Amino acid sequence: APNLSSPLALGGILYTGLVTTALALWVESIAFAKVPATDASIILTTEPLIAALVGAITLGETFGVSDYVGATLIIGACAAAVLMDSPSEEVTNAQ
Repeated sequence: APNLSSPLALGGILYTGLVTTALALWVESIAFAKVPATDASIILTTEPLIAALVGAITLGETFGVSDYVGATLIIGACAAAVLMDSPSEEVTNAQ
């Protein structure tokens, strides 16, 4: 069990819960209210890629074959969503 009597441990838990989780989700919800749902879903879909890239740059994380396959699938799905969404917007705007 964690030592919750330690001010450092308790501070770390509070910081993680309030700043890196609650504040980030609050800011994210405000930002996503201003963009179309498709754009928001694409941004959220790429979040694991961004996290992996930051981990590779800052911590020296390495990737295996399954990581590259997963990244390729995510990028492909995002590209397909953008390409499939474009023609319907043009037809809607033309009417």
